[in-house]
Amino acid sequence: MALIDTAPRQLREPIQSGIRPFDIGRDLRPVAELIADAFTNELDPRGLAALREMRIMSHLSGLLKLLSRSTGELEDVFSGFVWVEDGKIVGNVTVQRADKYGNRWQIANVAVARAYRGRGIARRLMNQALSHVESADGRWAVLQVYDHNSVARRLYSHLGFEEVGGMVDLRLARVPNNVEFPARVTNFHPFTTQHWQPLYELATNQLNAQTQWWRAIRRSDFQSSFEQQASAWLWHMLGRQQIYRRAFQSIRRFEAALVLTAERWRGTHDLQMWVRPEQYGMVEHYMVQWALATLQEYPRWPVKVTLSSEHHAGIRAVEKFGFQEQQTLVTMRCRVGEP
Repeated sequence: MALIDTAPRQLREPIQSGIRPFDIGRDLRPVAELIADAFTNELDPRGLAALREMRIMSHLSGLLKLLSRSTGELEDVFSGFVWVEDGKIVGNVTVQRADKYGNRWQIANVAVARAYRGRGIARRLMNQALSHVESADGRWAVLQVYDHNSVARRLYSHLGFEEVGGMVDLRLARVPNNVEFPARVTNFHPFTTQHWQPLYELATNQLNAQTQWWRAIRRSDFQSSFEQQASAWLWHMLGRQQIYRRAFQSIRRFEAALVLTAERWRGTHDLQMWVRPEQYGMVEHYMVQWALATLQEYPRWPVKVTLSSEHHAGIRAVEKFGFQEQQTLVTMRCRVGEP
């Protein structure tokens, strides 16, 4: 097997086998299919949506390549490398700027076709990605990997990556029967979308600086737009869903909060919870019981919740009601250019 040198000049030469830069004009579709095959049953809704967009954009690859050449604006979005073997793409890594200054770079879509695994392709793609970040004067590389992917985690650890946080997806197979509301407490109150600021402050406080190091919580995630509010009102009027918001409130702030999206049509109920670290272990059971009691009037569909891997009290609380861990998405980072 003839591999090419990794020098920038030679990387631009056409090859039959080995690493070459991602070419937006011809690689979008095969890379999308590679990702779909490599991450079967692992893609979340956002991942599936991104995959659909890649497939759609592949039909416009010629135009995208022209725009990339003329403006350069797409280089950071679609930059990366592929591994070619037997005349086809069997490996991929995407490398993108994670901040406007170019200090942090995101590595994603590290995928190798099943029939070509175990040959060191992923390691060579990762080494090339890290070299690319270093050549661009990047200081950090960051990626996300599922906890159960021990092979990938071991590779990243050997390359110098360290864990900086994680998010745990948990699921309840169906709403249990006969869950009663907990005893009423005076500081547990409803709130509206207009109270997004204390909710945003609570969420920011819960996740430590290291967890937010790569991707800080955004105000837009909590400040509902007019369109979002109108959509929620319409689904409520049509009887499709109802959104409940409750918080443990002190005089100045939210100490803990939940947002429960209860569905009446097809779907899965969604529970979101935030708790200040100093309140861990004190309010989680109450909030989960309240949410499941509220869902007694709704179809016995599954319930999902995502919690920080550091929120052990929250994880224990939902597990007591039958929630089971589905997967944990771990964030890892590596200082580039250090031995």
